[in-house]
Amino acid sequence: MECSLAIKGIAGAKILQDLRSSFHKLTGMEFYFVDLKCKPVIVPQQSGHFCKAFFSSNKKDPVFRGLLDKACEQITASKKPCVFEYNKLLFAAIPIVMQEKIIGAVLMCPLRATEGSAASVAKEQVRNASELLSILIDYIFRNEFDFLVISDSDKQYSRNQESVINAIDYIKKNYHNKDISLQKVSSEVSLSHYYFSHIFKDEFKITFIEYLTKVRMEASAKLLKNRKLNVNQVAYAVGYQDPNYFSKVFKRYMKTSPIEYRERLFKKGVDKQIITA
Repeated sequence: MECSLAIKGIAGAKILQDLRSSFHKLTGMEFYFVDLKCKPVIVPQQSGHFCKAFFSSNKKDPVFRGLLDKACEQITASKKPCVFEYNKLLFAAIPIVMQEKIIGAVLMCPLRATEGSAASVAKEQVRNASELLSILIDYIFRNEFDFLVISDSDKQYSRNQESVINAIDYIKKNYHNKDISLQKVSSEVSLSHYYFSHIFKDEFKITFIEYLTKVRMEASAKLLKNRKLNVNQVAYAVGYQDPNYFSKVFKRYMKTSPIEYRERLFKKGVDKQIITA
């Protein structure tokens, strides 16, 4: 899961929208979400108006970029807010920490510095506000993470599991079809064959074709118990159009040829007719 997606998912929570409004009324400052490359990761309509306008107009300014990059480096190392000044405006970068890792930052702005001693007071106000915001952001993200990020990830995993289960069911019902393929099965579960191939292997630790072969070989081993069926008929029954190729695959999978496998079964006493449905 990308960090920017995690930030987007949580930053859309109503509690953060309410916090943004209350925080601005209380401190006169706004905040904006960025990733650790200082790129915005929140949709514009959810951003502070000043922050959005300022960031858009200054993001190509090498001085501003340098200060912001340095602030992001500092919060990554310290996991604490960093206050910096640009063009007589005071900003704070606040780390977003999830599971002991920095996944992004909150850019807090602005409080205009005044002349003389007032500037130090303003800076102290920004520092205090950044520490307060850091506590609130940390609390909200830690609580909302379980509901909005982990649960979404679990839902995606569940959807993947459901797709794989449906695919397995389809394979077991249609393995005998000569036209069954990765593209056909992925289409049945409404996924691209590239993505389906990935989640299938991730779930079963084997590829789609390896699983299909496994199902076909297990089915052919059962059919070989039936003396009424010759090897060619068994091959056709499990989806192979070339009996010679079927025999090669069977031998590779079962470590013995179909004929040898059948003879060994009967030597063990499996010497009865099996009527297939």
